[in-house]
Amino acid sequence: MPEWNEVKTQADIEDLMRQYGGFHDSCLVSLSYRTGGSVDPEGTMGFGAPEDHVLSMLFHSQWEPRPLLLRFTGVRRFSAGGWQDRYSSDIFECSLKIYTDLITGRDAPLIVWTDNPGFSPKTPDPRRVLDEPYTTWVIASALQWRWHPQEEAEPPTPQL
Repeated sequence: MPEWNEVKTQADIEDLMRQYGGFHDSCLVSLSYRTGGSVDPEGTMGFGAPEDHVLSMLFHSQWEPRPLLLRFTGVRRFSAGGWQDRYSSDIFECSLKIYTDLITGRDAPLIVWTDNPGFSPKTPDPRRVLDEPYTTWVIASALQWRWHPQEEAEPPTPQL
């Protein structure tokens, strides 16, 4: 299994964007989200620690034959669009930035990935929920990536 590459600096972001062509002509194939929450046999609920909130996103590209897997941990928020009339799922450009001013009173670094370079995590989207085109975005504490083995079609699905 390939090793994970961590994204902690602007140089790490530039390396990922260079290796994956800025996500140009790529598409989101699948995603899997785990909260860390559970209920044990006695009925006690556990809520999971911040790092247990994990979002895995698998991408394919017309320019890079290897599938790319992004793994966000400490997920704060994410939003993924589904089917849209008159729009394809092709990603033409994305944005990946580190913000330190998203949590009031704290300078905690957060990673923001979006398929819309005009997206701002500081400005609420005034559009109605089903307006198009829809922006997919993730805000999380950490990001890792790796090339995904060809024989594995998708990230593992959480077992219920």
